[in-house]
Amino acid sequence: MNDNETGQLDSNYHRPVLMLIAGLFLIRLAALFISPYNLHGDEAQYWAWSKELDWGFFTKPPGIAAVIAATTTVFGDAEWAVRLSSPILHSITAYVIYRTARFMFSEATGFWAAAIYLLMPAVWLSSAIVSTDVPLLLCWAVALNAWVHLRDKPTLIRAFQLGMAIGLGLLCKYAMLFFIPPLILAVAFDAPTRRALLSLKSLLIIALIAIWITPNMLWNMEHDFATLTHTAANANLEQGARFHPIEFIEFTTSQLFVFGPVTFGLFILAVIAAFKSRLNSPAIILSFFALTPLLVISFQAFISRANANWAVSGYVAASILIAHYGVKFWPRLKNWIGLNLIIQSIVCLLLAGVYLSPSTVNALGRANDVKRVRAWPQTVETLKTVYETGHDGQVFEAIAMDKRINFYSANYYGLGDVAPLYMWMYKSHPENHAELSRPLPKSEGPILLVNYYKDDAKYLAAIKEDFDSIVPLPPLDIDLGGGKRRQLNLWAGYGYTPTTRR
Repeated sequence: MNDNETGQLDSNYHRPVLMLIAGLFLIRLAALFISPYNLHGDEAQYWAWSKELDWGFFTKPPGIAAVIAATTTVFGDAEWAVRLSSPILHSITAYVIYRTARFMFSEATGFWAAAIYLLMPAVWLSSAIVSTDVPLLLCWAVALNAWVHLRDKPTLIRAFQLGMAIGLGLLCKYAMLFFIPPLILAVAFDAPTRRALLSLKSLLIIALIAIWITPNMLWNMEHDFATLTHTAANANLEQGARFHPIEFIEFTTSQLFVFGPVTFGLFILAVIAAFKSRLNSPAIILSFFALTPLLVISFQAFISRANANWAVSGYVAASILIAHYGVKFWPRLKNWIGLNLIIQSIVCLLLAGVYLSPSTVNALGRANDVKRVRAWPQTVETLKTVYETGHDGQVFEAIAMDKRINFYSANYYGLGDVAPLYMWMYKSHPENHAELSRPLPKSEGPILLVNYYKDDAKYLAAIKEDFDSIVPLPPLDIDLGGGKRRQLNLWAGYGYTPTTRR
Protein backbone atom coordinates (compact mmCIF):
# COMPACT_ATOMS: atom_id res chain seq x y z
CA MET A 1 0.00 0.00 0.00
CA ASN A 2 0.90 3.66 -0.14
CA ASP A 3 2.73 3.39 -3.44
CA ASN A 4 3.70 6.87 -4.58
CA GLU A 5 1.20 7.69 -7.32
CA THR A 6 3.10 10.63 -8.73
CA GLY A 7 6.33 8.71 -9.03
CA GLN A 8 8.03 11.38 -6.90
CA LEU A 9 8.37 12.03 -3.21
CA ASP A 10 5.14 13.58 -1.89
CA SER A 11 5.21 16.82 -0.02
CA ASN A 12 3.66 16.73 3.44
CA TYR A 13 -0.10 17.21 3.10
CA HIS A 14 -0.84 16.65 6.77
CA ARG A 15 -0.75 20.30 7.79
CA PRO A 16 -2.77 21.49 4.77
CA VAL A 17 -5.50 18.91 5.41
CA LEU A 18 -5.69 19.89 9.08
CA MET A 19 -5.91 23.57 8.10
CA LEU A 20 -8.69 22.78 5.61
CA ILE A 21 -10.64 20.77 8.17
CA ALA A 22 -10.19 23.36 10.91
CA GLY A 23 -11.07 26.29 8.65
CA LEU A 24 -14.28 24.68 7.40
CA PHE A 25 -15.19 23.61 10.93
CA LEU A 26 -14.92 27.20 12.19
CA ILE A 27 -17.01 28.50 9.28
CA ARG A 28 -19.70 25.92 9.92
CA LEU A 29 -19.60 26.47 13.67
CA ALA A 30 -20.09 30.21 13.12
CA ALA A 31 -23.08 29.44 10.90
CA LEU A 32 -24.64 27.42 13.72
CA PHE A 33 -24.24 30.32 16.14
CA ILE A 34 -25.81 32.92 13.83
CA SER A 35 -28.51 30.71 12.32
CA PRO A 36 -31.94 32.36 12.71
CA TYR A 37 -33.78 29.07 12.38
CA ASN A 38 -35.52 26.96 14.99
CA LEU A 39 -35.08 23.21 15.19
CA HIS A 40 -36.98 21.23 12.59
CA GLY A 41 -39.48 18.77 14.03
CA ASP A 42 -37.16 15.84 13.27
CA GLU A 43 -34.26 17.56 15.05
CA ALA A 44 -36.50 18.34 18.02
CA GLN A 45 -37.57 14.69 18.03
CA TYR A 46 -33.95 13.51 18.20
CA TRP A 47 -33.30 15.98 21.02
CA ALA A 48 -36.29 14.58 22.95
CA TRP A 49 -34.88 11.09 22.50
CA SER A 50 -31.56 12.27 23.92
CA LYS A 51 -33.37 13.05 27.17
CA GLU A 52 -34.71 9.49 27.47
CA LEU A 53 -31.88 7.36 26.11
CA ASP A 54 -32.88 3.86 25.15
CA TRP A 55 -31.71 1.09 22.84
CA GLY A 56 -34.22 2.04 20.19
CA PHE A 57 -36.87 4.46 19.02
CA PHE A 58 -39.80 4.11 16.68
CA THR A 59 -38.20 5.46 13.50
CA LYS A 60 -34.45 5.16 14.16
CA PRO A 61 -31.91 3.21 16.17
CA PRO A 62 -30.46 5.07 19.17
CA GLY A 63 -27.17 6.45 17.81
CA ILE A 64 -28.43 9.94 16.99
CA ALA A 65 -29.90 10.36 20.48
CA ALA A 66 -26.59 9.40 22.09
CA VAL A 67 -24.68 11.85 19.88
CA ILE A 68 -26.99 14.74 20.82
CA ALA A 69 -26.82 13.75 24.49
CA ALA A 70 -23.03 14.05 24.29
CA THR A 71 -23.06 17.63 22.98
CA THR A 72 -25.99 18.92 25.01
CA THR A 73 -24.65 17.47 28.26
CA VAL A 74 -21.56 19.62 27.81
CA PHE A 75 -22.97 22.74 26.12
CA GLY A 76 -26.65 22.82 27.12
CA ASP A 77 -29.79 22.54 25.03
CA ALA A 78 -29.45 25.57 22.74
CA GLU A 79 -30.20 24.96 19.07
CA TRP A 80 -26.54 25.25 18.08
CA ALA A 81 -25.57 22.71 20.76
CA VAL A 82 -28.16 20.22 19.49
CA ARG A 83 -26.64 20.55 16.00
CA LEU A 84 -23.01 20.76 17.09
CA SER A 85 -22.19 17.11 16.47
CA SER A 86 -22.62 17.52 12.70
CA PRO A 87 -19.63 19.80 11.93
CA ILE A 88 -17.55 17.93 14.52
CA LEU A 89 -18.26 14.47 13.10
CA HIS A 90 -17.90 15.61 9.48
CA SER A 91 -14.46 16.98 10.36
CA ILE A 92 -13.41 13.69 11.95
CA THR A 93 -14.79 11.75 8.97
CA ALA A 94 -12.74 13.88 6.56
CA TYR A 95 -9.59 13.19 8.57
CA VAL A 96 -10.28 9.44 8.58
CA ILE A 97 -10.77 9.60 4.79
CA TYR A 98 -7.42 11.41 4.49
CA ARG A 99 -5.68 8.73 6.55
CA THR A 100 -7.33 5.93 4.57
CA ALA A 101 -6.49 7.35 1.14
CA ARG A 102 -2.96 8.22 2.28
CA PHE A 103 -2.40 4.63 3.41
CA MET A 104 -3.88 3.16 0.22
CA PHE A 105 -2.25 5.48 -2.27
CA SER A 106 -0.44 8.68 -1.27
CA GLU A 107 -0.64 11.82 0.87
CA ALA A 108 -1.78 13.84 -2.13
CA THR A 109 -4.64 11.42 -2.68
CA GLY A 110 -5.53 11.72 1.00
CA PHE A 111 -5.67 15.50 0.83
CA TRP A 112 -7.86 15.57 -2.28
CA ALA A 113 -10.15 12.85 -0.96
CA ALA A 114 -10.73 14.78 2.27
CA ALA A 115 -11.34 17.98 0.30
CA ILE A 116 -13.83 16.32 -2.07
CA TYR A 117 -15.75 14.91 0.89
CA LEU A 118 -15.73 18.05 3.04
CA LEU A 119 -16.82 20.28 0.17
CA MET A 120 -19.72 18.08 -0.99
CA PRO A 121 -22.94 20.11 -1.17
CA ALA A 122 -24.58 17.48 1.07
CA VAL A 123 -21.91 18.00 3.71
CA TRP A 124 -22.33 21.77 3.58
CA LEU A 125 -26.05 21.32 4.18
CA SER A 126 -25.88 18.58 6.80
CA SER A 127 -23.29 20.53 8.80
CA ALA A 128 -26.09 22.98 9.59
CA ILE A 129 -28.56 20.41 10.92
CA VAL A 130 -28.44 17.29 13.06
CA SER A 131 -29.24 14.06 11.23
CA THR A 132 -28.60 10.32 11.36
CA ASP A 133 -26.47 10.44 8.21
CA VAL A 134 -23.60 12.25 9.90
CA PRO A 135 -22.62 9.61 12.50
CA LEU A 136 -23.33 6.92 9.89
CA LEU A 137 -20.76 8.47 7.55
CA LEU A 138 -18.14 8.50 10.30
CA CYS A 139 -18.74 4.82 11.08
CA TRP A 140 -18.61 3.99 7.37
CA ALA A 141 -15.28 5.82 7.00
CA VAL A 142 -13.80 4.10 10.07
CA ALA A 143 -14.97 0.70 8.77
CA LEU A 144 -13.40 1.39 5.37
CA ASN A 145 -10.17 2.40 7.09
CA ALA A 146 -10.21 -0.87 9.05
CA TRP A 147 -10.69 -2.92 5.86
CA VAL A 148 -7.78 -1.14 4.15
CA HIS A 149 -5.44 -1.94 7.05
CA LEU A 150 -6.72 -5.48 7.44
CA ARG A 151 -5.95 -6.37 3.83
CA ASP A 152 -2.42 -5.03 4.30
CA LYS A 153 -1.68 -6.51 7.73
CA PRO A 154 -4.41 -8.51 9.47
CA THR A 155 -4.35 -7.73 13.18
CA LEU A 156 -6.81 -8.14 16.03
CA ILE A 157 -6.80 -4.37 16.57
CA ARG A 158 -8.02 -3.72 13.02
CA ALA A 159 -10.56 -6.54 13.26
CA PHE A 160 -11.79 -4.93 16.49
CA GLN A 161 -11.99 -1.58 14.66
CA LEU A 162 -14.04 -3.07 11.83
CA GLY A 163 -16.48 -4.85 14.15
CA MET A 164 -16.94 -1.75 16.31
CA ALA A 165 -17.46 0.51 13.29
CA ILE A 166 -20.10 -1.71 11.70
CA GLY A 167 -21.85 -2.35 15.02
CA LEU A 168 -21.98 1.30 16.01
CA GLY A 169 -22.92 2.24 12.45
CA LEU A 170 -25.97 0.00 12.66
CA LEU A 171 -26.97 1.82 15.85
CA CYS A 172 -26.82 5.07 13.90
CA LYS A 173 -28.70 3.91 10.82
CA TYR A 174 -29.53 0.51 9.38
CA ALA A 175 -28.06 1.70 6.07
CA MET A 176 -24.72 0.56 7.53
CA LEU A 177 -25.82 -2.85 6.22
CA PHE A 178 -24.83 -1.62 2.76
CA PHE A 179 -21.24 -2.06 3.88
CA ILE A 180 -21.62 -5.85 4.05
CA PRO A 181 -22.17 -6.79 0.35
CA PRO A 182 -19.04 -5.00 -0.93
CA LEU A 183 -17.09 -6.56 1.93
CA ILE A 184 -18.28 -9.99 0.76
CA LEU A 185 -17.31 -9.10 -2.82
CA ALA A 186 -13.88 -8.07 -1.54
CA VAL A 187 -13.51 -11.48 0.09
CA ALA A 188 -14.51 -13.14 -3.19
CA PHE A 189 -12.19 -11.19 -5.50
CA ASP A 190 -9.36 -9.86 -3.34
CA ALA A 191 -6.85 -12.34 -1.90
CA PRO A 192 -5.54 -10.02 0.88
CA THR A 193 -9.10 -9.41 2.10
CA ARG A 194 -9.81 -13.12 1.91
CA ARG A 195 -6.75 -13.96 4.01
CA ALA A 196 -7.70 -11.31 6.56
CA LEU A 197 -11.37 -12.18 6.97
CA LEU A 198 -11.51 -15.93 6.39
CA SER A 199 -9.93 -16.42 9.78
CA LEU A 200 -10.77 -16.34 13.47
CA LYS A 201 -10.69 -12.54 13.23
CA SER A 202 -14.03 -12.68 11.47
CA LEU A 203 -15.52 -14.24 14.61
CA LEU A 204 -14.37 -11.21 16.60
CA ILE A 205 -15.93 -8.89 14.01
CA ILE A 206 -19.24 -10.77 14.04
CA ALA A 207 -19.25 -10.93 17.85
CA LEU A 208 -18.75 -7.16 18.16
CA ILE A 209 -21.51 -6.43 15.66
CA ALA A 210 -23.83 -8.77 17.58
CA ILE A 211 -22.95 -7.19 20.92
CA TRP A 212 -23.95 -3.74 19.66
CA ILE A 213 -27.04 -4.63 17.64
CA THR A 214 -28.60 -7.22 19.98
CA PRO A 215 -29.96 -4.68 22.53
CA ASN A 216 -31.60 -2.78 19.67
CA MET A 217 -33.15 -5.99 18.32
CA LEU A 218 -34.44 -6.83 21.81
CA TRP A 219 -35.95 -3.34 22.04
CA ASN A 220 -37.65 -3.95 18.70
CA MET A 221 -39.01 -7.27 19.91
CA GLU A 222 -40.50 -5.55 22.94
CA HIS A 223 -42.09 -2.87 20.75
CA ASP A 224 -43.56 -4.98 17.93
CA PHE A 225 -40.47 -4.41 15.76
CA ALA A 226 -41.36 -0.73 15.46
CA THR A 227 -38.07 0.53 13.97
CA LEU A 228 -37.71 -2.36 11.54
CA THR A 229 -41.34 -2.01 10.46
CA HIS A 230 -40.92 1.73 9.94
CA THR A 231 -37.72 1.20 7.95
CA ALA A 232 -39.49 -1.29 5.72
CA ALA A 233 -42.46 1.06 5.37
CA ASN A 234 -40.08 3.78 4.15
CA ALA A 235 -39.51 1.60 1.09
CA ASN A 236 -43.21 2.16 0.33
CA LEU A 237 -43.76 -1.35 -1.01
CA GLU A 238 -47.06 -2.10 0.69
CA GLN A 239 -48.84 -2.30 -2.66
CA GLY A 240 -46.06 -4.35 -4.22
CA ALA A 241 -43.23 -3.31 -6.51
CA ARG A 242 -44.19 -1.12 -9.45
CA PHE A 243 -42.15 0.78 -11.98
CA HIS A 244 -41.56 4.45 -11.15
CA PRO A 245 -39.21 5.83 -13.82
CA ILE A 246 -39.88 9.41 -12.74
CA GLU A 247 -38.81 8.60 -9.16
CA PHE A 248 -35.68 6.94 -10.55
CA ILE A 249 -34.82 9.98 -12.68
CA GLU A 250 -35.47 12.35 -9.78
CA PHE A 251 -33.22 10.32 -7.46
CA THR A 252 -30.36 10.00 -9.92
CA THR A 253 -30.59 13.68 -10.82
CA SER A 254 -30.58 14.62 -7.15
CA GLN A 255 -27.17 12.99 -6.76
CA LEU A 256 -25.71 15.85 -8.79
CA PHE A 257 -26.70 18.14 -5.93
CA VAL A 258 -25.68 15.69 -3.19
CA PHE A 259 -22.13 15.04 -4.42
CA GLY A 260 -21.70 17.97 -6.81
CA PRO A 261 -22.30 17.87 -10.58
CA VAL A 262 -18.63 17.79 -11.63
CA THR A 263 -17.50 15.39 -8.92
CA PHE A 264 -20.41 13.08 -9.69
CA GLY A 265 -19.36 13.03 -13.33
CA LEU A 266 -15.77 12.32 -12.32
CA PHE A 267 -17.01 9.53 -10.08
CA ILE A 268 -18.64 7.84 -13.08
CA LEU A 269 -15.40 8.17 -15.05
CA ALA A 270 -13.40 6.82 -12.10
CA VAL A 271 -15.67 3.78 -11.79
CA ILE A 272 -15.29 3.07 -15.52
CA ALA A 273 -11.52 3.38 -15.21
CA ALA A 274 -11.49 1.12 -12.14
CA PHE A 275 -13.40 -1.64 -13.91
CA LYS A 276 -10.82 -1.59 -16.69
CA SER A 277 -8.17 -2.55 -14.13
CA ARG A 278 -7.54 -5.99 -12.71
CA LEU A 279 -10.47 -7.43 -10.79
CA ASN A 280 -8.69 -7.49 -7.43
CA SER A 281 -7.24 -3.97 -7.57
CA PRO A 282 -7.89 -1.67 -4.59
CA ALA A 283 -9.64 0.76 -6.94
CA ILE A 284 -12.24 -1.74 -8.10
CA ILE A 285 -12.93 -2.85 -4.51
CA LEU A 286 -13.41 0.82 -3.61
CA SER A 287 -15.91 0.98 -6.46
CA PHE A 288 -17.90 -1.81 -4.79
CA PHE A 289 -18.13 0.25 -1.58
CA ALA A 290 -19.14 3.37 -3.52
CA LEU A 291 -21.63 1.76 -5.88
CA THR A 292 -23.53 -0.55 -3.53
CA PRO A 293 -25.60 2.13 -1.73
CA LEU A 294 -26.20 4.00 -4.99
CA LEU A 295 -27.33 0.93 -6.93
CA VAL A 296 -29.55 -0.40 -4.14
CA ILE A 297 -31.28 2.93 -3.57
CA SER A 298 -31.55 3.62 -7.31
CA PHE A 299 -33.36 0.30 -7.68
CA GLN A 300 -35.60 1.20 -4.76
CA ALA A 301 -36.39 4.53 -6.42
CA PHE A 302 -37.30 2.70 -9.61
CA ILE A 303 -39.75 0.31 -7.94
CA SER A 304 -40.98 2.68 -5.24
CA ARG A 305 -39.35 5.91 -4.01
CA ALA A 306 -36.13 7.16 -2.43
CA ASN A 307 -34.87 10.31 -0.77
CA ALA A 308 -31.78 11.99 -2.17
CA ASN A 309 -29.65 11.34 0.92
CA TRP A 310 -30.35 7.62 1.29
CA ALA A 311 -27.23 6.59 -0.67
CA VAL A 312 -24.88 9.21 0.75
CA SER A 313 -22.60 6.62 2.40
CA GLY A 314 -21.32 5.64 -1.04
CA TYR A 315 -19.52 8.95 -1.40
CA VAL A 316 -16.94 8.12 1.27
CA ALA A 317 -15.28 5.62 -1.05
CA ALA A 318 -16.19 7.73 -4.09
CA SER A 319 -14.14 10.65 -2.74
CA ILE A 320 -11.07 8.42 -2.42
CA LEU A 321 -11.63 6.90 -5.87
CA ILE A 322 -11.83 10.27 -7.60
CA ALA A 323 -8.77 11.55 -5.75
CA HIS A 324 -6.83 8.41 -6.71
CA TYR A 325 -7.46 8.83 -10.43
CA GLY A 326 -7.04 12.59 -10.27
CA VAL A 327 -3.59 12.30 -8.71
CA LYS A 328 -2.27 9.27 -10.58
CA PHE A 329 -3.91 9.33 -13.99
CA TRP A 330 -5.48 12.74 -14.50
CA PRO A 331 -2.83 15.21 -13.25
CA ARG A 332 -4.10 18.00 -15.51
CA LEU A 333 -7.66 17.28 -14.50
CA LYS A 334 -6.63 17.61 -10.86
CA ASN A 335 -6.54 21.38 -11.37
CA TRP A 336 -10.07 21.22 -12.69
CA ILE A 337 -11.12 19.23 -9.65
CA GLY A 338 -9.66 21.95 -7.44
CA LEU A 339 -11.35 24.69 -9.45
CA ASN A 340 -14.65 22.85 -9.26
CA LEU A 341 -14.37 22.50 -5.49
CA ILE A 342 -13.66 26.21 -5.17
CA ILE A 343 -16.61 27.20 -7.37
CA GLN A 344 -18.86 24.66 -5.67
CA SER A 345 -17.88 26.02 -2.25
CA ILE A 346 -18.45 29.62 -3.31
CA VAL A 347 -21.95 28.67 -4.49
CA CYS A 348 -22.64 26.87 -1.19
CA LEU A 349 -21.34 29.84 0.82
CA LEU A 350 -23.47 32.27 -1.19
CA LEU A 351 -26.55 30.12 -0.64
CA ALA A 352 -25.73 29.90 3.05
CA GLY A 353 -25.43 33.69 3.18
CA VAL A 354 -28.82 34.06 1.52
CA TYR A 355 -30.57 31.60 3.82
CA LEU A 356 -28.96 33.03 6.96
CA SER A 357 -30.70 36.32 6.15
CA PRO A 358 -34.47 35.98 6.73
CA SER A 359 -35.24 39.23 4.92
CA THR A 360 -33.32 38.06 1.84
CA VAL A 361 -35.11 34.72 1.89
CA ASN A 362 -38.45 36.53 2.02
CA ALA A 363 -37.47 38.95 -0.73
CA LEU A 364 -36.46 36.10 -3.03
CA GLY A 365 -39.74 34.30 -2.44
CA ARG A 366 -38.09 31.31 -0.75
CA ALA A 367 -39.91 31.51 2.58
CA ASN A 368 -41.62 28.21 1.85
CA ASP A 369 -38.23 26.49 2.09
CA VAL A 370 -37.81 27.44 5.75
CA LYS A 371 -41.36 27.84 7.05
CA ARG A 372 -41.13 24.70 9.22
CA VAL A 373 -38.19 26.13 11.17
CA ARG A 374 -39.64 29.56 11.88
CA ALA A 375 -41.63 31.12 14.70
CA TRP A 376 -41.92 28.13 17.01
CA PRO A 377 -41.27 30.17 20.17
CA GLN A 378 -44.12 32.52 19.16
CA THR A 379 -46.34 29.54 18.36
CA VAL A 380 -45.69 28.01 21.77
CA GLU A 381 -46.31 31.30 23.59
CA THR A 382 -49.69 31.61 21.87
CA LEU A 383 -50.63 28.04 22.79
CA LYS A 384 -49.54 28.65 26.39
CA THR A 385 -51.91 31.63 26.57
CA VAL A 386 -54.82 29.58 25.21
CA TYR A 387 -54.05 26.73 27.61
CA GLU A 388 -53.80 28.99 30.66
CA THR A 389 -57.07 30.73 29.73
CA GLY A 390 -58.94 27.44 29.91
CA HIS A 391 -62.38 26.84 28.44
CA ASP A 392 -65.77 27.84 29.74
CA GLY A 393 -64.39 28.44 33.21
CA GLN A 394 -62.62 25.08 33.33
CA VAL A 395 -58.90 24.35 33.37
CA PHE A 396 -57.53 22.36 30.46
CA GLU A 397 -56.25 18.98 31.59
CA ALA A 398 -53.68 18.61 28.82
CA ILE A 399 -52.73 19.55 25.28
CA ALA A 400 -52.96 17.03 22.44
CA MET A 401 -51.53 17.38 18.93
CA ASP A 402 -52.11 15.32 15.81
CA LYS A 403 -48.82 15.85 13.93
CA ARG A 404 -45.52 14.37 15.08
CA ILE A 405 -43.16 17.16 14.05
CA ASN A 406 -45.44 19.79 15.58
CA PHE A 407 -45.52 17.80 18.81
CA TYR A 408 -41.73 17.67 19.05
CA SER A 409 -41.19 21.28 17.97
CA ALA A 410 -43.68 22.51 20.57
CA ASN A 411 -42.12 20.26 23.18
CA TYR A 412 -38.58 21.57 22.54
CA TYR A 413 -39.73 25.18 22.79
CA GLY A 414 -41.33 24.61 26.18
CA LEU A 415 -44.98 23.69 25.73
CA GLY A 416 -44.45 20.43 27.62
CA ASP A 417 -43.09 22.41 30.58
CA VAL A 418 -46.43 24.11 31.25
CA ALA A 419 -48.89 21.37 30.32
CA PRO A 420 -49.06 17.59 29.91
CA LEU A 421 -48.40 17.15 26.17
CA TYR A 422 -49.82 14.17 24.28
CA MET A 423 -50.50 12.84 20.80
CA TRP A 424 -54.03 12.21 19.60
CA MET A 425 -53.90 8.99 17.58
CA TYR A 426 -55.77 8.58 14.32
CA LYS A 427 -55.33 4.80 14.49
CA SER A 428 -55.35 2.43 17.43
CA HIS A 429 -51.68 1.48 16.93
CA PRO A 430 -48.81 4.00 17.06
CA GLU A 431 -47.36 5.25 13.80
CA ASN A 432 -44.47 7.26 15.25
CA HIS A 433 -42.50 7.56 18.49
CA ALA A 434 -44.63 10.39 19.85
CA GLU A 435 -47.71 8.18 19.60
CA LEU A 436 -45.79 5.24 21.05
CA SER A 437 -44.51 7.14 24.09
CA ARG A 438 -47.15 9.85 24.68
CA PRO A 439 -50.59 8.66 23.52
CA LEU A 440 -53.49 10.73 24.79
CA PRO A 441 -55.10 8.76 27.65
CA LYS A 442 -58.81 8.51 28.40
CA SER A 443 -59.95 11.82 29.86
CA GLU A 444 -63.06 13.72 30.87
CA GLY A 445 -61.50 16.94 29.64
CA PRO A 446 -61.38 19.56 28.61
CA ILE A 447 -58.40 18.81 26.36
CA LEU A 448 -56.85 21.52 24.20
CA LEU A 449 -56.57 19.80 20.83
CA VAL A 450 -54.19 21.32 18.27
CA ASN A 451 -55.27 20.12 14.85
CA TYR A 452 -52.81 20.36 11.92
CA TYR A 453 -54.89 18.44 9.40
CA LYS A 454 -57.56 21.10 9.52
CA ASP A 455 -58.81 20.58 5.97
CA ASP A 456 -58.93 16.79 6.11
CA ALA A 457 -62.57 15.81 6.48
CA LYS A 458 -61.62 12.24 7.38
CA TYR A 459 -59.46 13.41 10.25
CA LEU A 460 -62.04 15.86 11.52
CA ALA A 461 -64.68 13.13 11.49
CA ALA A 462 -62.32 10.85 13.46
CA ILE A 463 -61.69 13.56 16.05
CA LYS A 464 -65.41 14.08 16.57
CA GLU A 465 -65.88 10.33 16.86
CA ASP A 466 -63.28 10.06 19.68
CA PHE A 467 -64.72 12.86 21.85
CA ASP A 468 -68.15 13.11 23.38
CA SER A 469 -68.08 16.74 22.31
CA ILE A 470 -65.62 19.18 20.82
CA VAL A 471 -65.97 22.95 20.79
CA PRO A 472 -64.14 24.99 18.14
CA LEU A 473 -61.87 27.75 19.47
CA PRO A 474 -60.39 30.69 17.56
CA PRO A 475 -57.74 29.12 15.28
CA LEU A 476 -54.05 29.70 15.80
CA ASP A 477 -52.55 31.95 13.12
CA ILE A 478 -48.82 32.77 13.27
CA ASP A 479 -47.01 34.96 10.75
CA LEU A 480 -43.92 33.09 9.50
CA GLY A 481 -42.69 35.85 7.22
CA GLY A 482 -42.56 35.99 3.46
CA GLY A 483 -46.32 35.58 3.17
CA LYS A 484 -46.34 32.21 4.94
CA ARG A 485 -48.44 31.46 8.00
CA ARG A 486 -48.81 28.64 10.51
CA GLN A 487 -52.54 28.01 10.82
CA LEU A 488 -53.89 25.35 13.14
CA ASN A 489 -57.38 24.49 14.33
CA LEU A 490 -57.89 24.59 18.09
CA TRP A 491 -60.60 22.62 19.87
CA ALA A 492 -61.76 22.07 23.41
CA GLY A 493 -62.51 18.37 23.66
CA TYR A 494 -64.59 16.64 26.33
CA GLY A 495 -64.97 12.95 27.10
CA TYR A 496 -62.07 11.44 25.19
CA THR A 497 -61.90 7.69 24.68
CA PRO A 498 -58.89 6.23 22.81
CA THR A 499 -59.80 5.06 19.34
CA THR A 500 -60.43 1.47 18.33
CA ARG A 501 -59.94 2.20 14.61
CA ARG A 502 -57.49 -0.02 12.75
